[in-house]
Amino acid sequence: MKRIIYGVGCFLIALFFTVGFLITYQLTDLKDRIYALEETNASAKQQVSVPAVNYKNKTFVLEHYQDGILQKESFKLHSYGTDKVVFRQEEAPAKNAGYQLQVEEGYIVVYENSQNQVFEYTDIPLESLPKELQGEVLLGKQIKTTDELYNFLENYSS
Repeated sequence: MKRIIYGVGCFLIALFFTVGFLITYQLTDLKDRIYALEETNASAKQQVSVPAVNYKNKTFVLEHYQDGILQKESFKLHSYGTDKVVFRQEEAPAKNAGYQLQVEEGYIVVYENSQNQVFEYTDIPLESLPKELQGEVLLGKQIKTTDELYNFLENYSS
């Protein structure tokens, strides 16, 4: 009988040590994982996401149709972070004055701002303009006066 009690006692002691070593191993492994995650998180916080291009002075254009007419609204980047981006709307140019250059079928078309209708179809292909000016025209280049419009047309017509 004593042998059975000693045998069960030895078995329980061995079981106790085995479970103790297993729990210790699991806790050490868990601590290592937490440490690795903390290092990864700290390095991620140190990395600052900087865009390749400075968007601070760029104009973003939102185009939408209202009553069948294409409307364009200009925005500038005000601030940005990891959780949000803030755009601030620019003041729209007066609709009653000036002209807008747009592209239709590869050619420049002049729209009158006051009536939002075609003022003049031109034979100036978009490809004949300098790259920077092509971008402005694609975004709807504004021209304020008739003199500026005719100067533009004289400079770029063939």
